Amino acid sequence: MKRFFIFILVSIIGVGIALGLMYYTELEKPSQSVALPSMKLPYSSFIAGTGVIEANSKNIYVGALAQGIIKKVYVQSGDTIQKGALLFEIDDSTQRLQVPLLQAEIKASEAKLNSAKHQLKLIKNFKKVSPHMVTNEKYARVTDAFFEAKEMLVLSQEKLKALQKGLKNYKVYAPIDGIVLQSNITQGSYFNANSKALVIGSNGLSVQVSINEFDAWKFEPKSEAVAFIRGNPKQKIALTYAYTIPLVVPKKSLTGLSTEATDTRVLQVMYKVKEKLNFPLYVGEMLDVFVKTTKDR
Repeated sequence: MKRFFIFILVSIIGVGIALGLMYYTELEKPSQSVALPSMKLPYSSFIAGTGVIEANSKNIYVGALAQGIIKKVYVQSGDTIQKGALLFEIDDSTQRLQVPLLQAEIKASEAKLNSAKHQLKLIKNFKKVSPHMVTNEKYARVTDAFFEAKEMLVLSQEKLKALQKGLKNYKVYAPIDGIVLQSNITQGSYFNANSKALVIGSNGLSVQVSINEFDAWKFEPKSEAVAFIRGNPKQKIALTYAYTIPLVVPKKSLTGLSTEATDTRVLQVMYKVKEKLNFPLYVGEMLDVFVKTTKDR
């Protein structure tokens, strides 16, 4: 009987321990995340918009007049480039095979021209000595052969010049000073005229601000604006007005807010980054932008 009561007591203690563990396990653990610093609004009256960083030159998708297999690549994403720097080469071996053929064609045309020139000289001499020895028909035939040979030589030479000029299109150079924003070109891949594999842009940065159409009437051209880095609102960027794109369009970059509909339309305003910053900015990065407005407007 005593052993039975001991068993009951141990069972009760075990149940108590189990319930205690369950209680403490269910307690909410303190969060380990660091709270974001609060954002200090820059103006008493403003329009809030979404900004996307762009290069001043816009995104330049590098193209080429030629297309084919990429033979060699000289740049990669993030590289700084100078105007005229070689970016990549397209294989031109097939086109270069035509060079010796055209050179041989030129030599044959030169030989034919020399022969026609010699025949014309003889005919002219015979005509001077005895005009009756050379008929007008024969003289015209020899003269025509000379000019035809001369034109064929010029044509062959121009074909070679055109080929040599076209070969330059197989080397692609940087059109501006700037930076390689993205490079997806690789040696051995195919490059066509519509390729968007290599994107470059200027070093200067702009911010394209999207203002909701419901706030567009409040916007005043040349208004000053301030942008804040997402994730660190202590880092702010002073912006200078550049120009307004006077066409309201569907918003492309949605923020994900529940109040934002997919059919939102926006007025796009371009601002330039005012001064050099001590923190990095990246093309395509989204910012929170506040544009100053007049209270009584």
